[in-house]
Amino acid sequence: MLTVTGWLWAWAVPSGLLIAVGAVLLPGTMRFLQEHGLSETNYCGRIVPTAGGVLLWLLLLLWYLYEACVAPSTWPNTDRWMLAVTMVGFAGLLDDLLGEREVKGLCNHWKALIEQRRITTGIVKAGTTLVAGMLILLPEADMFRSGTGATFAADSHMLWYLPFKLLLILLATNAVNLLDVRPGRALKGFFVSLLLLVWLASWRESGTEAGWNVWRLLVPLTIGAGVFAGADLRGKAMLGDAGANVLGFALGVGFSVLTPVPVQAAALAVLVGLHAITWRRSLSVIIERHALLRWLDQAGRGRG
Repeated sequence: MLTVTGWLWAWAVPSGLLIAVGAVLLPGTMRFLQEHGLSETNYCGRIVPTAGGVLLWLLLLLWYLYEACVAPSTWPNTDRWMLAVTMVGFAGLLDDLLGEREVKGLCNHWKALIEQRRITTGIVKAGTTLVAGMLILLPEADMFRSGTGATFAADSHMLWYLPFKLLLILLATNAVNLLDVRPGRALKGFFVSLLLLVWLASWRESGTEAGWNVWRLLVPLTIGAGVFAGADLRGKAMLGDAGANVLGFALGVGFSVLTPVPVQAAALAVLVGLHAITWRRSLSVIIERHALLRWLDQAGRGRG
């Protein structure tokens, strides 16, 4: 249990610093991306910087360095968590730089691999996400297997659920990317899913090392998403795959570690349904046809 002083140094101080640093870094990061050709035409026909997720990664890195220097004993095993997110973010950045825009959707990337023997950046992202998921889940399974009593009885079969959990992480990672086609849509999906995760996580004891590591991953990314939200909603910048994939990966890990198996099964069913719908129909068209969804989608969005 953290003391008040420990809580301040572990959460409050780095959170405040990260908000301030994020506000300072945002304009420079966007300018850097645009000056180096990382721009894309948005739905309004404007050329705006993409791969804004680089800012999220920078803030996560600063959080990680703060913990390593100021509070090294607060959260264990941070290195592999940072490595996993970096892998996913780098794979997304690779897609922002070199991605083939004519090949969209997981199914089409798999078809390109099977029918044309062609490895697309989408396949690279999927493979990297699975490896990153194993990097996080397998050590936690080992930890649970070394436990005793009720903990061992409840979690010793985690390895049997590994493919199920990895699929959840993979589809969650891609789901936020599916939303990132209109200003603010991906971030709204992230924040709503995060609130749902916070509520559902209360159904299960999550005060374990794995649980705390999930929160220390989500907090800096949530701060980064909040800092970036203004530019995204106004259509001044895009998250890109570098940002959307990182946020989706963090949510997928959160649901796979913090929630009970029935909740994970329900989340996986929703994600499968979302991917099945978007495979055949445009999500934007669906949203435009429903007044409530259209209002939620346009809420806070700048004109232009």
